[in-house]
Amino acid sequence: MKILTFITTLLLVSGCASSDQEVKAKIGPCNSDEKVVVSDHISGQISALEKLDFKQAYTYASEDFQKSLTLEQFESVISRQYQMLISNEEYSFTDCQSEKDYFIQDVIVQSLSGKTVLRYRLSLVDKRLGVESAVVRAETVDLST
Repeated sequence: MKILTFITTLLLVSGCASSDQEVKAKIGPCNSDEKVVVSDHISGQISALEKLDFKQAYTYASEDFQKSLTLEQFESVISRQYQMLISNEEYSFTDCQSEKDYFIQDVIVQSLSGKTVLRYRLSLVDKRLGVESAVVRAETVDLST
């Protein structure tokens, strides 16, 4: 269980590279500019994963995430537990919330295994976004056979 928690935490941290646009997190629903910056950041990571470019995808992770998980560990976790991001048919963005120094973004991923909702947590440090985590929301997973 400790390993799963560690891996989940590492994945959550692994998503975002820097953004040239200035973003300031406030508390409440994301405004239109924040939605664009956050979705672009997550899309960049997913695009890299679709190409199996784990090195590029890793750059979207926060600095803290990268300190806690090596590129090789990141690749292993993504390959084993987040295959839906690599082989997705499509994805879309739903709720985006802004917290102090964080953004929470739900992403619906459609893949051959069905629909999965991921909750991304992105940190905002020195005006730079970084993926902290991406957690599967169990209550929203399509378990079709």
